[in-house]
Amino acid sequence: MMTFQRKIILAFLVFVLFPIFILGYFSYWISRDTLQETISNQTVQTLNVLDRNLLEAVKEVNHFSDYMVSSGDVHTFLASQQEKSLIELYHKRQAIAGMMYANAEVQQFILYNLAGDRLYQSNDQLSWKEPEWMVQVMKQKKGASVWLSPTAIRKHPLQGQSDLFLTQGRIINDINTLDPLGYMVLAVRLDLLDKVFASESETPSTEMLINKKGDILYALDHQWIGKRLDVGSLKKMHTGETGFFLDQWNGEKQLITYRPSTFQMAGEKDVWMVSMKPWDVLSNSTVYIRNITFLLSAVALLAAVCFNWLYLRRISGFIQALQRNMKLVESGDLSARMNEYSLKELKNLSFRFNQMIHRIGELIQRIRREEEKNREAEFKVLQQQINPHFLYNTLESINALAASGGQRDISKMTINLGRLLRISINGSFEVPVRQEISHVISYLEIQKIRFENLFTYEVEIDPSLESEPVLKLVLQPLVENILTHAFGQEDNGRISIRGTRSQTTGYFWVQDNGKGIPHTVLEKLQKKRDEREDRGHGIRNVHERIKLYYGEKYGMMVCSCEKGTIIRISFPLKKGG
Repeated sequence: MMTFQRKIILAFLVFVLFPIFILGYFSYWISRDTLQETISNQTVQTLNVLDRNLLEAVKEVNHFSDYMVSSGDVHTFLASQQEKSLIELYHKRQAIAGMMYANAEVQQFILYNLAGDRLYQSNDQLSWKEPEWMVQVMKQKKGASVWLSPTAIRKHPLQGQSDLFLTQGRIINDINTLDPLGYMVLAVRLDLLDKVFASESETPSTEMLINKKGDILYALDHQWIGKRLDVGSLKKMHTGETGFFLDQWNGEKQLITYRPSTFQMAGEKDVWMVSMKPWDVLSNSTVYIRNITFLLSAVALLAAVCFNWLYLRRISGFIQALQRNMKLVESGDLSARMNEYSLKELKNLSFRFNQMIHRIGELIQRIRREEEKNREAEFKVLQQQINPHFLYNTLESINALAASGGQRDISKMTINLGRLLRISINGSFEVPVRQEISHVISYLEIQKIRFENLFTYEVEIDPSLESEPVLKLVLQPLVENILTHAFGQEDNGRISIRGTRSQTTGYFWVQDNGKGIPHTVLEKLQKKRDEREDRGHGIRNVHERIKLYYGEKYGMMVCSCEKGTIIRISFPLKKGG
């Protein structure tokens, strides 16, 4: 069984240490979520700037390709492939090479005729064949720029040094007729995007361009290009909205923020800008909150140990001693006393306990002395009382004299009076139903002699009800009220008493053929005792006795009219269900 001291320690840990731990736990998670959202919002702003810078960088290449597709030399070159002058063709090539020289971002420039034959190539460092679907997309765009990611070109074998470059292709239309003359392809160095994605932030981060499948289309670290961003929460990006989540990547937990990019590439339905920042670096402040929580919990635990050692042990010892002495007092040993304690509060409590026990002892002695005096007085009163047997014997003597003198009515009244006295003097509250019926019959026999047989009565009791206990003297007051108020001097009165039962309830039915109880008297029977008239006093008394003894479920019901009155009494059966 757990001691009081351990209960106090456990309560301290539950109500002090546990809330501190819970507070720290929720503070850590709330601050972590808030930090994620704050950093993610800042990162989204950075990605917005990157997206705008990316479009500006692409515009520079678009300006160059706009110049190329609108150049008269390029148009003349494409058209002069049918001419036979090698000198003129050479000069056209030199003019195109001059235009290429001014744009360092363009690594390769190639011209094709509509049949797909390569007519011009700025250098021999790179050589590849564009995918056929790219040409179809360029024709659909009708002169607008078509961009391919490095991964799209990497799928096709190259002849040259490196395949990591962006590709732009455009249809070249005649400026007069808008008929297609051929198409051009630019291989753009990744330096174009490296300058945009290069970050000088103190917090390390990795920004990428990926497609819907998670394939990395571009990363500042070129080794990731063409690989897949394998994170479990990538499906969240399919909603097409900006967001963030925590996930593992490259061996550590990353805060990944994403947003759709306005830069579109052929063959990619959606292009996303993604920024990844190591969470361990970002969450230093939340780790500080977590560590502070652990520190506070340790301090609280140490405080609990000190509190137990310096203070709680004394209180626990006092309570245990008080409990032992209380048990001794409960068993009747009033010699139990508390020791003195150094703490002022405990000292006062022990002193008051000792004073209380001393006073209780004095009161018990006084009560004992008073009880002795009361018993002596009661004994003297009993000695002075008339012995009931003397009264019964006297009535028997009167009965014998009346019988010997031929006075049968006097003898009968004496016998019935003796029966009435026996039940009335009996100290118990309940009597068997048969005895209660015998009592009321004795009363009726006496009254018949008194009223010179002006009324008759009948009694019918269910045999199974006779042995059931009932509150005594409940029928006699009702019969007395009938004889007093219901019958006149010339009436042929009739009183019926019946006893019935249900499974758990017994009933007495008392009925007369008298003049009934007035309506005003019936109403007053419902009021409080101090508001009723003398008439109905016995009836009300019986009702209140039954309800007090058996409860509110039981009692008396009166139904009266000019042709008579019926009173029903209900009481519980102890032998019922």
